[in-house]
Amino acid sequence: MDFSSDVITIEKTGAVATIWLDRPDKYNALSEPFWLAIPEAVKSLEADADIRSIIVAGRGKHFCVGIDLVQSGMGTHQRPAGESEAVANLKQLQGTSKFQAAISSLAECPLPVIAVIHGHCLGAGIDMVTACDIRIAAADSNFSVRETRIGLVADVGTLQRLPKILNAGHVAELAYSAKDIDAARAEKIGLVNDVYESFDAAYAAGMALAEVIAANPPMAVRGTKFMLQQSETLTTEQSLLMNGMFTMMTSLRSNDLQESMHAFAERRPPVYTGT
Repeated sequence: MDFSSDVITIEKTGAVATIWLDRPDKYNALSEPFWLAIPEAVKSLEADADIRSIIVAGRGKHFCVGIDLVQSGMGTHQRPAGESEAVANLKQLQGTSKFQAAISSLAECPLPVIAVIHGHCLGAGIDMVTACDIRIAAADSNFSVRETRIGLVADVGTLQRLPKILNAGHVAELAYSAKDIDAARAEKIGLVNDVYESFDAAYAAGMALAEVIAANPPMAVRGTKFMLQQSETLTTEQSLLMNGMFTMMTSLRSNDLQESMHAFAERRPPVYTGT
């Protein structure tokens, strides 16, 4: 599946693909072209049998400073003459839903997704990284649920996903205050896994982790992510039942498992096909 965008580029290194937010002159502020491009980029990588893990990172000085307030017309609330407020509200809801779907495409991707963060990660940037499976940061990173400070309620995923990452007290503190926190605090409260001295070091660590993940049997990795996703809405008993059935029908019957066994017995590196 071909992919082309003026604001996002894809770089492939072996079995790892990096989705680059590529609007450095605007600090990767999320404009409408971003909303349209993100799910298309994800779909193109899902369809690529050679790609087994994904990194999301930003070009330039910052990961993402949030939504592009100028491009979005935020705060103007002007509607065409003759258009009712009801119609204008429906259009606004449709736009929000499109933005939500773009961010959700990262969370719903069957491949593991690692965010590598540097500089500002504000507002919609938080929406994006909380939709990723793993977060790694450079020491110069700073984070803020910035919407509250400008008079908005975050509505693109932060309030739904952040509580699954942090405890309630930390979520409330960040969401109510809109305060900035640095990378050290983000690591302390569990928002990011690890902090590195520079973006280059953080990206190298993200790539190393992505390569470790990509080296594992693809069906087992995808199945593990699937079970983690499904378990969010199931009881422990329901999840265990689904887990047992899923394993029985997939990984226990996979060529990848057979390859693992043969490679171990023959003392050679396995070659997985994801089948």
